[in-house]
Amino acid sequence: MEFLKKIFSKKTKENDIPLPERYPENSMGDFYVENQVCIACGAPEAEAPDLMEHSKIEYGHCYFKKQPTTTDELDRAINAMQVSCISGIRYGGKDKAILKRLYDLDLQTECDYKLEDLE
Repeated sequence: MEFLKKIFSKKTKENDIPLPERYPENSMGDFYVENQVCIACGAPEAEAPDLMEHSKIEYGHCYFKKQPTTTDELDRAINAMQVSCISGIRYGGKDKAILKRLYDLDLQTECDYKLEDLE
């Protein structure tokens, strides 16, 4: 029962859907890989090898080893989201410009916050 409480305890706001659980090796920041969803396809890491890698602790699970800080890195992080075959890479930030880019690429389901809620 404690396991279920942990999964459903994090919410975006009151009475909203729970936030996905982040894989623990992700670096702190807005971009992350969900826990227990990576299937080791290698595509996201190929798009952003400076930002992502496979876990050495848990075979096959990828994660963000570094958050994007430049425009080029942001582009690569978004490209990694686009090529993820299971939509396991998420954006947990509230930057409206980034959210708009993700929405324009039809990646709104991979965003923790809705653009319309921030306007």
